[in-house]
Amino acid sequence: MFRKIRRIKQQTREETCIEILRTEKRCVLSVFGEDGYPYGIPMNFYYDEEENIIYFHSAKEGHKVDAINANNKVCVTVYNQGFQEEGDWVYNVTSVIAF
Repeated sequence: MFRKIRRIKQQTREETCIEILRTEKRCVLSVFGEDGYPYGIPMNFYYDEEENIIYFHSAKEGHKVDAINANNKVCVTVYNQGFQEEGDWVYNVTSVIAF
């Protein structure tokens, strides 16, 4: 159903994924927006580890809700604060992507 990770050495251990979901509080929820345009929404979330469910903070109406009602295939990305090597501009982050 979903592609396997191409760069297998980059794959994050399940324990690390759970830790990121448990400790980080912000994510980006990506949906199919109007006219087929992607729509990524930064938002707050809560991960219920016992139920393995992600809950999103949301209003009951609006662009996001309309998009989800039109097509419930979504993607959520959560990433940690990462680190920056001295003298480098890039941040090295670990992310969790769920569909």
